[in-house]
Amino acid sequence: MAGLPPGAAAPKIAIRGLHKNFRLRGGQAVEALRDIELEIEDGEFVCIIGASGCGKTTLLRIIGGFEQADQGRVEIASAPSESGLVTSTVFQEDSVFPWLTAEENVAYGLKVRKVPRERREQIVDQFIAKVGLGAFRKAYPAQLSGGMKQRVSVARAFANEPEVLLMDEPFGALDEQTRLVLQDEILRLWSQHRRTVLFVTHNLDEAITLSDRIVVLSARPGRVRAVIPVDLPRPRNVIALRGNPRYGELYQQLWDLLQADIAGARA
Repeated sequence: MAGLPPGAAAPKIAIRGLHKNFRLRGGQAVEALRDIELEIEDGEFVCIIGASGCGKTTLLRIIGGFEQADQGRVEIASAPSESGLVTSTVFQEDSVFPWLTAEENVAYGLKVRKVPRERREQIVDQFIAKVGLGAFRKAYPAQLSGGMKQRVSVARAFANEPEVLLMDEPFGALDEQTRLVLQDEILRLWSQHRRTVLFVTHNLDEAITLSDRIVVLSARPGRVRAVIPVDLPRPRNVIALRGNPRYGELYQQLWDLLQADIAGARA
């Protein structure tokens, strides 16, 4: 890639000059994203925050191939892998298949990719256990709580062994206690498997707890206002982390960047 020093590795994800407009009914154009420039390193956990409507989800959907940019490009440095899967996405809304059990949901992507049955069962067993759903593996989504269904979604995403995991406010609809438990589980799974993760959230606590870096987008049209390194040691304990003085400093720094945009979004 042009501009890299000799011997330097290319970023896992490079976003160059990205613009996105939407056209509303009646023909009015709305500029969602403007000139996004961003690099994500291999194995990095990056959260994206910003006021409502700033384009966080749109950016994630463009990276995942669900939307097309009007200008610019997204480059993902794909490496040969057993799965051959570049990205996998966990959405905020309930995305498990209601007609499949928990274990069948986790196995779904593996089955589509024609992973041999014995290997598929090994992977499903591994991730069902890792998200603490061993006792509920035969249950259907209607028999699971919201938090359990999101555990199924997370297990399915990791089981697919993608190079990049995209997460769009996956815990946004959950109660605080369930959110904290799932944050701990995400940190544990990420530390074991080291996927590159882009995680959209409105929650500043969540962003600080999970991230290596936090990307702050401006109000619409979304631009990269700041990229904040989270210099807190790993491994992290979700609750204990909040007693670290640096945690409070990072929270204040993020709030200072966001508060004017949040006030404007409510006006």
